[in-house]
Amino acid sequence: MARTLEPTDLRLRRARRLLLVRRTCVAGVLLIVAIAPALHAFGLFDTEVRGAPWSISVFGLEFLDPLASLSVLAARGWTTQVLVGALPALVLVALLGRFFCGWMCPYIPLIAASEGARALLKKVGVPLPDVKVPNGAAFVVLFVLLAASALFGVQLAGLIYPPSLIARSVYKAAMLGGAGGGATFLALAFVSDIVLGRALWCRALCPGGAIFRIVGRFSPVSVVRDPSKCTDCTVCDVVCRFEQSPMTDRTDSACERCARCVSSCPTGALELVMIGRRKR
Repeated sequence: MARTLEPTDLRLRRARRLLLVRRTCVAGVLLIVAIAPALHAFGLFDTEVRGAPWSISVFGLEFLDPLASLSVLAARGWTTQVLVGALPALVLVALLGRFFCGWMCPYIPLIAASEGARALLKKVGVPLPDVKVPNGAAFVVLFVLLAASALFGVQLAGLIYPPSLIARSVYKAAMLGGAGGGATFLALAFVSDIVLGRALWCRALCPGGAIFRIVGRFSPVSVVRDPSKCTDCTVCDVVCRFEQSPMTDRTDSACERCARCVSSCPTGALELVMIGRRKR
């Protein structure tokens, strides 16, 4: 006879399913980035993917990353079409928070790889710092980029934004035989994540992340802890790449809703829920 699942077991199962869905989403984005050159070259289904997920055109409908939209507006002035293209992403971020960074960014595998390399270096005795960057640094980067774009009339954010750089590098490698200068910046970001600080670029400097934090500040989705099940083991805090502290209920708009803390909790004390609709 099957054992009746306790609430903790149910929570753990939900958390693992959520993690599987997240990994599937990441894999889907990587697949889109990988096949974008073929879609562009052969015009399949009248679909063109440019800098996915920076800018995607499907059957004539343009969908823009909010950072791409702001860059265009800053460089070229007001245009309703650009704002409308960013609207679906803005609505999703407003509802779900900074989910893009944890569910759809193609840089996620590189973060995982840098974490593995960092852990290996520490294991063999290499001392590595964990550089602390001021909390508002990403907002400064965003402001400087947009101000420079407005001043010079050139879109600059895409030159240091990993989602755009990865897609463009893959496209250039497949179509032109070379990854271009963007790959150099990605390599620098990857190395900095290893030797300077865990997920340093995404955690503290990414201009796209700054926008998602602003728009998703009041998202109703958040990580909720059940104190009666929490054993203060610190596992959830350790796995978080964005310096959040679910164990002490200290999460803010920097949380990427990746659910890694939820799936790693051994007692099922954490849930990723819509506030006011918590499952018990």
